[in-house]
Amino acid sequence: MAVTRDRMILVTGFEPFGAHSVNPSEGLAKAVDGRHFGACAARGAVLPVHHADAARRLDALLDETEPVAVVHLGLAAGRARVALERVAVNVMDYGEPDGAGFQASGEPIAPDGPAAYFATLPLAAILRALTAEGIPAYVSNTAGTYLCNQTLYTTLHSVRQRSNPPKVGLIHVPLLPTMVAATGLEQPSMDFPLMLRAVEVALGVLGAAAHLVSGHPPIAPASRTPLQ
Repeated sequence: MAVTRDRMILVTGFEPFGAHSVNPSEGLAKAVDGRHFGACAARGAVLPVHHADAARRLDALLDETEPVAVVHLGLAAGRARVALERVAVNVMDYGEPDGAGFQASGEPIAPDGPAAYFATLPLAAILRALTAEGIPAYVSNTAGTYLCNQTLYTTLHSVRQRSNPPKVGLIHVPLLPTMVAATGLEQPSMDFPLMLRAVEVALGVLGAAAHLVSGHPPIAPASRTPLQ
């Protein structure tokens, strides 16, 4: 008898970086690993904060899991709400060095790629679900120019030629309260259980979505506003 393989949602976080000793996106990815959301199983993985190794690790994960959706998680200091990123731009312009000490300055992520890609997750549906749960969230039009944006762009660029590409997006989360306390600065924060609930809600929307059962449209560059 043939064994039916779970449809996979790949969820990635990042290691701590810069002055941060923790990164909530790492804990979030680990917390959902192996759990089921609707018809899908989540595979959590942690990416290095490295300009080249993150992409290599991601390529291996895409080949291994053949996901129906990819949800990247990242940390965005200064944000007060969960941010559903709408677009990834083709530029690396790091405000601080990565884990290898490399600091990009205005370089393209993919020299042969378009200026930008729109995320393909159902952002409006996820936002409605988060709002219904009382979770502060919004659709953001800038993912920055550091590793989070780079990873979102790299994934969208990588899967664009696949016959059945996964839905791809990025969710930014705020600092943890302990991280703000450590800095002594006036910054917004969110506690981990609320962040985790936000990720669970987003994955629940994806797991229940009918478009994950059938085929997916091809990835297109950001030449026009997508219908969400």
